[in-house]
Amino acid sequence: MTNIKYELLPSEEREQGEKKPSNWIVKIFFLSLVIFTLAIYTLSCTDSPLKSSAALFSPWRPMRLSVGSSWTNNLGNSSRLLDVIYTTETTSLSRMKQTETTEETHTESSTEDKTEISTIAHTDKAIESSISQHYALEESGRKYFVNSPKCKMSHPNPFARNIQHIYKKHSYIVCDKSRDMITVIFNESDSTYRLHKNENSTCCFKQILRAGSSANADNQYKLRPCVEFQQDHLVPNEVTAMLTYCRRPPFDKVSQMDAFSFVHPRKDQINNRTSLHKRRPSVLLWGIDSISRMTLELTMPRMYEYLNNQHWFELQGYNKMGDNTFPNLMAILTGFNKTYANARCHPDKVRGLDACPFIWKDFKDKGYTTAYAEDWSKFSTFDYSSSGFFNPPTDVYGRPLVLAVENELRITQQGQMPYCLGRKPASEYIYDLGVQFTMVNRNSTFFGMFWTNTFSHNDFSMPSVMDERMVKYMRTLDKNGIMDNTIIIFFSDHGTRFGPLRKLDSGFVDERLPFIYIRVPRWIREKYPKLLRNLQVNRNRLTSPYDIHASLRHILELDTPKDRLPRPEGCSTCHSVFEEVDWSRNCSQAGIEEHWCTCDTFSEVATTDPSARSMSTQLVESINKYVASKKGAERCRLLKLNRISSVQRRGNSSRYLIQLSVMPGDALFEATVEWDASAQRIPVQMPSISRLNTYAKMSKCSSVKEIKKYCIC
Repeated sequence: MTNIKYELLPSEEREQGEKKPSNWIVKIFFLSLVIFTLAIYTLSCTDSPLKSSAALFSPWRPMRLSVGSSWTNNLGNSSRLLDVIYTTETTSLSRMKQTETTEETHTESSTEDKTEISTIAHTDKAIESSISQHYALEESGRKYFVNSPKCKMSHPNPFARNIQHIYKKHSYIVCDKSRDMITVIFNESDSTYRLHKNENSTCCFKQILRAGSSANADNQYKLRPCVEFQQDHLVPNEVTAMLTYCRRPPFDKVSQMDAFSFVHPRKDQINNRTSLHKRRPSVLLWGIDSISRMTLELTMPRMYEYLNNQHWFELQGYNKMGDNTFPNLMAILTGFNKTYANARCHPDKVRGLDACPFIWKDFKDKGYTTAYAEDWSKFSTFDYSSSGFFNPPTDVYGRPLVLAVENELRITQQGQMPYCLGRKPASEYIYDLGVQFTMVNRNSTFFGMFWTNTFSHNDFSMPSVMDERMVKYMRTLDKNGIMDNTIIIFFSDHGTRFGPLRKLDSGFVDERLPFIYIRVPRWIREKYPKLLRNLQVNRNRLTSPYDIHASLRHILELDTPKDRLPRPEGCSTCHSVFEEVDWSRNCSQAGIEEHWCTCDTFSEVATTDPSARSMSTQLVESINKYVASKKGAERCRLLKLNRISSVQRRGNSSRYLIQLSVMPGDALFEATVEWDASAQRIPVQMPSISRLNTYAKMSKCSSVKEIKKYCIC
């Protein structure tokens, strides 16, 4: 037994020989001390409004830390919490001391709880030591996502009256209420599938195969002859997708058609999780097209609540870098800007995208199993006005399945989108495939991207149909143990680009700020606590798709010093969000072109001002010259200025944000132009322009991707 030396406390007998002060002297001393303390405290409160405003986190006020899964919500939901931490050193010190006390008191708490409490303490220490400046996310009643000297990113109210006026909540749409005639049974132990018939019927399946060649390699499929199967038929490993046909007695006609996907283990699959020292996380990109951070909060409240009550980190200052899906996803997947992506990857040429250095190739080289799937084949990211992939880009590729179900099953439109394909929503074919993929590969490492368009692209209200369903998908991933070793990025590419929401004052911000949340497994939170601190700090700092690309590369090299990590080709100043982002960063440093930058203050210019008229007229001239310079634009009509909606000056610069409509077609454009007041001219080159109303039907006469939003046939 260890011998511990105790120091004896003085007993009454020992104290008798010591001289004690009189009682009245003691009382006067303590009274004076109290008066002096109160005076100092009053003066300090009067002189420092910041200290007064931080009283909630005062070291003299008792405070309980919420432990467990809700801690990120408590940190995240208070928009001013980090600002208070930044401005009050004593608060951080208080919370660290209180954390230590909490750890000692709750000795029986779970490992997860202890980890989170320890993480909070680490976060406070890091923030205290590295941040000397502060900024509030609310000033004079105006809220901001980012508020620094170089970036003021306003935070519109997603529940504003004018938004509520045009928002229509939708309930989940059941595509077919009839009972399933076939159920697929998955055996977790050996990752096999069996087809179980739920009633007396005869059934057969047609295998779906990729069948295109040359320029049509990514756009054609074929069906094998229908193979009749018996009860609990074992699905062959070579079958990755099928259509099923079932007939009830008297078996003279098809009673029900369905489509199923199957993910089988790779024969050469490597287990990268055997060694904790060399352990690598899997990566899952779970995306939805055209949803801003504000729209997510409005239309998917249950999902929003789930994200903010679990271990998810939000980047509220995440700003898109390009107009539509292609440039924003290419920045994430390759680190290239649009110009370089077109020059390097040649998406319009056969085999062009195959040679493109997508990030999933880097993961594949490290032994990861890869997957990519996207719904709505006509408008998918790499096939819309492009040649797509000559060979399947990943181990698991969802396009043949989507092509088959779009052509073979009944389509039900919602919001001019193919919402139902046969008996279930189009998006669920993709997310179900994602669940299968992660389940089969849960004991190894994988990189998967699953992207949907069909309940969000055209109508900002439609995501409400998938609110509860999306929570269910996330809880399924959690229940299946996928979150134990997977970094999940739940995100969008941009906000609403056209329609009634875009025409509101808040539409400028909504279009440019897609939502993004990141979830990190517990073992990474324990092994790399600094990553959590940086993610939390970056919550209200300017970030871009280039940073997400750098983050994906960082995941492959978690132990590599940050100065040795690769930087994106399209933005040499961008870096992983697992590293702290400079709080005073500007859009140029984040690789964001000025027109797409949300960091700015604007002042109105009268639309009747002569310079406003000149800028607008010259802008339309620039559009006409640009369209005329492209081969394949012969049937596009000449545009004429119809109406100037607004002109706004960006800060104190010579750049202006112009909204105008043109004839024919009443096409609505928004552009950022440089104005030379002395020469009364804008530059000859084509500025970046947003199209604020739909144009798919108007531009059918041209297949040139770059001019579709300007072409009126």
